[in-house]
Amino acid sequence: MNFRFSLKTTAICALLAAGMVWAAVWQWDRHLQKQVLIQELAATLQLPPIPLRDLATTSPDITKEVWRRVSFAGTYDFAHEVIVRRNRGSNDRAGFHVVTPLKLDDSDSYVLVDRGFIPLGRETLDIRRQYQQPEQVHGFGLVKNSMPPKWLAPNDPPAGDRHPWVDLWVRVDIDAMKKQLPYPVLPIYLETMQDPNDPLVTSKIVKEGAAGRNDVLTLTGQKNVENFGMESPEAHYPIPLFDTTPLPDIHLGYVYEWSFMALLTVAIAIVLQLKRNQ
Repeated sequence: MNFRFSLKTTAICALLAAGMVWAAVWQWDRHLQKQVLIQELAATLQLPPIPLRDLATTSPDITKEVWRRVSFAGTYDFAHEVIVRRNRGSNDRAGFHVVTPLKLDDSDSYVLVDRGFIPLGRETLDIRRQYQQPEQVHGFGLVKNSMPPKWLAPNDPPAGDRHPWVDLWVRVDIDAMKKQLPYPVLPIYLETMQDPNDPLVTSKIVKEGAAGRNDVLTLTGQKNVENFGMESPEAHYPIPLFDTTPLPDIHLGYVYEWSFMALLTVAIAIVLQLKRNQ
């Protein structure tokens, strides 16, 4: 066997292998970031709940308070309620999340509240009206950050100005949603909690979800929902659900996969340039 160097073959395979190595390094970085993120999440969830009004006035940047448990009291503005599409629910059941503006008591501030999940087929306004109660609420929630569109992700329709009302959204993009509201809202939104003292809340947020590999592209932001009696005929919609984020090990698995494919590409390049003796 003789080795006959081919610039074209070497260049193509080297470029492919370099891209795979870059992907492996990127996934390793995501693995480390996820470890830090989960540590911060667990530490933040240990903090006692604080009234949202107090947090909004004392925090220098409320968008840094993600996952903070807060209590809230106010009045829902159901007239400006919207829904957010979710392709997967419990047991791969598709549905929507209901996002409703809330006017905080003894304040002029409004905040968007993710009230929870409704299954596919219950998203029309006529059906949703039966879930628009109570108007006056006192509850607990997690502080969540706005989700602007990411690269190559689908965009929401334009809102505000002379555009028609947008009822169905792809994500909770506060900057976009507030354009069609008659009042300003806080730069965060709340994800309602059934039990603010749930000792398993961290494990319900950090888990492998139905979306699996798609979640690797973002540290958080996928709505893989937890089943809270969703199949029961007595289920009261919307059902409060947690945003989930995958375990760090899923990123580590991708490090191994990309590294193996890079080595395989190098091996293929060598084999392609081996010629049998005539």
